[in-house]
Amino acid sequence: MKPFHTLTERGQARRLRALALDALQNYDLDVARLSLVTNDMNGIFRVDTRSGQKWILRVTLPEGGHNLDHIAAEMDWLSALARDTALSVPSPLPARDSSLVVEAGAPGVPEPRLCAIFSWVPGADLAGHISPANIAKLGELMAGLHDHALAYHPPAKLDLLRFDKVFPFPEPVILFEERFSAFFTPERYAIYRQAIDWAQSAIDRLKAGGEPMRILHGDLHQWNVRYARGILSPIDFEDLMLGWPVQDIATTLYYFFDLETFPACRAAFQEGYTRHSPWPERHPGEIDAFIAARGLGLANFILNDPNPTWKFQAAGFIEIIEKRLRKLMDGKK
Repeated sequence: MKPFHTLTERGQARRLRALALDALQNYDLDVARLSLVTNDMNGIFRVDTRSGQKWILRVTLPEGGHNLDHIAAEMDWLSALARDTALSVPSPLPARDSSLVVEAGAPGVPEPRLCAIFSWVPGADLAGHISPANIAKLGELMAGLHDHALAYHPPAKLDLLRFDKVFPFPEPVILFEERFSAFFTPERYAIYRQAIDWAQSAIDRLKAGGEPMRILHGDLHQWNVRYARGILSPIDFEDLMLGWPVQDIATTLYYFFDLETFPACRAAFQEGYTRHSPWPERHPGEIDAFIAARGLGLANFILNDPNPTWKFQAAGFIEIIEKRLRKLMDGKK
């Protein structure tokens, strides 16, 4: 049997399907069909029951800090959002023993995986419905999450990621290791180093400002929001972490940065956000510094990830990030 990490995404998905079927043994669901949605990162499967219900089963990738504590916090916040707000969010489905996370395994998958089931969220990715009005709605949605997070506190015993450093995820920072030296010309190396210093300085100012950290979605881009009949529904809360609102905003804006219409997208997002809450940027360039931090984090992630597809794309991705960092840093001069 081939090692799991050498398989294509489709080959890995076939093995994860067996693991998903093992996880389903823990639930009182009369399953009619289990079908793959994506295996781009996590293994995501649609579960159809004989009674016509639809659910999403997530097989969590054992990387990026997605441990039991982290997923427990995700489930707790989703439950609180459903209880306390009118936001449309996925609801976790308890297993037969009332747990919201189960562990499952399958032959050919090298370790057990944590699995969870969520209510089906109708609609299509917001990415296919980008408009100034919908970007404004996205800003309003994020403000609603931030507002709830002000009073919400995750269970104290949980050890969560904290965006108090440029690289908040647990994988090692390997950008500048000798084995990757071919990816970094002296000029590129200097840009990356300057961007790290810029982002860390922005974090240090936040820490010195005294505002307490709050829970953030951490990954609210246009592929993690569903659009149906004018309503936006956030999904995929698994990258949640403790941090400050400007960091969350920057993460979202990063995914619009390459568009020619980025200034208009940013303005629409801010307009929507401020319908609900004051704009949290305290000084010019603060959000740009955290847009840069997002790029740096993704560059480090792709070098850490063992997936053959990512390894093949790594050199080009590092170059693309450099171009984004240069543009951001030119803007702060």
